[in-house]
Amino acid sequence: MQAVSRDSVSLDRPVKWWGDFLLPLQAKVFLLLLVSILAVGAVVQFWNHRTLLNREVALVSDKHLVIASNLALSLSRYVRDVSLIFSHAAEAIGADMANPAVVREHLLLLEQMNIDKIAILSDSNAVEQTYGLRNGITVLPEEDVLEQLRLFSTENLYNVQFSNLLRLGDQRYFVLGYNLPNDRLAIAYLSPAYIKSVQEDITFGELGHSAIFDATGRAIAHPVPRVEEGMMDASGIPTVAKMMDRLTGVDTFFSPPMDADMIAGYTFVIETGWGVMVPQPIQELTDSVRASLRLSDLLTLGASLTLAMAGWFLTQSLVRPIMRFTESSLDIAEGNYAVSLPERENSSLEMWRLNEALKTMVVKVRASNEALELALEIEAAESKRKDEFLIVASHEIRNPLSGVIGMLSACREIVTDEDVSRYLDIASRSATRLNTIVTDMVSVVEERVGLEPIADVTFDVRKEFDDLAIMHAKAAKDAGLSFHFEPKNLDNMHVTTDRDRLVQVVVNLLSNAIKFTKEGTISLGVALVVDPNGTSGTLAIIVRDTGIGIKKEDQARIFETFYQVDRSYSRQHGGLGIGLSIVKQIVLRMGGKISVESKEGEGAEFRLKIPVMIANV
Repeated sequence: MQAVSRDSVSLDRPVKWWGDFLLPLQAKVFLLLLVSILAVGAVVQFWNHRTLLNREVALVSDKHLVIASNLALSLSRYVRDVSLIFSHAAEAIGADMANPAVVREHLLLLEQMNIDKIAILSDSNAVEQTYGLRNGITVLPEEDVLEQLRLFSTENLYNVQFSNLLRLGDQRYFVLGYNLPNDRLAIAYLSPAYIKSVQEDITFGELGHSAIFDATGRAIAHPVPRVEEGMMDASGIPTVAKMMDRLTGVDTFFSPPMDADMIAGYTFVIETGWGVMVPQPIQELTDSVRASLRLSDLLTLGASLTLAMAGWFLTQSLVRPIMRFTESSLDIAEGNYAVSLPERENSSLEMWRLNEALKTMVVKVRASNEALELALEIEAAESKRKDEFLIVASHEIRNPLSGVIGMLSACREIVTDEDVSRYLDIASRSATRLNTIVTDMVSVVEERVGLEPIADVTFDVRKEFDDLAIMHAKAAKDAGLSFHFEPKNLDNMHVTTDRDRLVQVVVNLLSNAIKFTKEGTISLGVALVVDPNGTSGTLAIIVRDTGIGIKKEDQARIFETFYQVDRSYSRQHGGLGIGLSIVKQIVLRMGGKISVESKEGEGAEFRLKIPVMIANV
């Protein structure tokens, strides 16, 4: 029984990422548990993140809206206080025969409210009087601003009218207007310093802040200096536009100055229409939620690794018996049936069943193997007796057959009758043919059992192949064919090999070529390739014909004993189909190689490579 080599069974196959993906069972269970738990954890964490973020947004929205509303109320009280103080001061200062002490008292109050200067204008907007602690020329606003201050007044601001934020000189001011008798107008310059201080007091997170805009959307107080100093027009931002429309609520928007998406509570100051916004980057909310989930992320990862490692160790109890069964199976495949299997496998019910099945299989395979070995021994003995009988019988047949052939030849020489002579020719050809068959049968048996050793002799390779070429050129001519001989590097070369077997191989191939070719050419090419060491080489022999050719599906079997490609055609020429089988056996025993190339109907080409020793004669 032929055993399977352990080396032919790879237990450590490489992982091919582009093909079958093989991993140990423990690794698969570990990865499966790890990936599964991580996937579930990721889904849970995603849900938690989404839930917490929505909750955080809701809480922040309420908080920001409350802060914005409180800030708007604070500014509302401030503008009313400023308006009240300014209205009283304007009446006291603008009255005839104003008491200087009263004027000074009102100016101190105005200064505390961040009013830098107060001026009394005539009906033509000419400056009649100015009061304040700041020195310098009073810069009047544009005529249309003064006109609006004269024409409009706010009752809930004590008939004081606020302008939008203006840049007068190098300062930013709100200009307040209050109408006096005789079409005079009292104006005051209100600095946004207090508004800025209130805005700066509201900060949270890293970038959470407040921002205040006038009724046209220009920045009054903003955490970004360039926005504030440049009085940036933010009316294009949707949330600012909503404040200008005197709306209140929570909104999300993109802030160019902060370069971030923001969430803000917004409202307005009723008396002035100023917009009040309390924004915060949404990213801060996301970061806060992520920070709160970081611990649960670590717990999920830890639980995943713990359960995966538990699966790893649990799988070991399954892997150990599997590996043991694998080793036992390989031992059985190698022909070792004395394997040791556990009396009882306790790792699992399935492993117990597998162990019992393997023990049963080993008993049955051992019995079958013993029976097979006995049968093979009997067959080998019978085959040996058949080969011995065939060799003895063939040799015994040769002796009387040689006598028959000799007597037929003698009779042909003395017989004069044409009919008898023709009969003797037929008998002689039949006897010769029978002798060839017997010789081939003996050759097959001798080559198979190796009875005849390789007999190396030294000879002139060119002379030997010249003789073969002359002999087969005549046979080809008799068959109506042309013969072509191509020697190469053969002159004055002597080689050492089994000459008789080499000649037998070439003769067999040339005879076949002539036999199966109706018309065309038979070619024999021989080249001696000397190795660099100069002591050895290779005889490269090519036998080519233009005969019937060999089908592709038959080329792999033509060297099998008794195989005939075309039995109907072969029967026309006789033979047992053992010629090429003998050729291959001889070539292999000489350490050579033989191959064939052919197309049906276009002939065949046999190539031989026979190793030889180079002789110095």
